[in-house]
Amino acid sequence: MKYIKKTYNGYTNRETWLVSLWLNNDPISYSIFSEALELDTSDQEKAKWLETNTTNEMYDLPLEASLWCDLLGTALARVDWLEVIEKN
Repeated sequence: MKYIKKTYNGYTNRETWLVSLWLNNDPISYSIFSEALELDTSDQEKAKWLETNTTNEMYDLPLEASLWCDLLGTALARVDWLEVIEKN
């Protein structure tokens, strides 16, 4: 059986595409993204910085333990942060 890797709009998955879309089109998110891109470090370290700061924003929201919080955390865990950095 041949495995066919699925992608979404040229990205690894829908979660990665959505994060990239929002980071490039929302002024507040773009400021965080720009800060990551301007770091004088490797792409891997930029990706880790972006992941940490984006995820921390989620935890700043007034969310209690719930289905929605778990789904959001799961979706963010599926993001290929390095791909987001490298495609911009």
